[in-house]
Amino acid sequence: MYDRSEYARKLAALTPGFSGADIMNICNEGAIIAARKNATAVTIRDFEMATERVIGGIERKLPQS
Repeated sequence: MYDRSEYARKLAALTPGFSGADIMNICNEGAIIAARKNATAVTIRDFEMATERVIGGIERKLPQS
């Protein structure tokens, strides 16, 4: 596990030029990803996956016709 300063450094590297709201969305999405895995903590990988989701948009299932 990393300490807070290491998480902050890595999150800053993942989010150059992002607004505070964007970073908040990434943190929330990272927590959701970790919760879906029943993890007890959010990892750097969770933040990386969350960043990809926020940048690329959240996948939506299209209705089948």
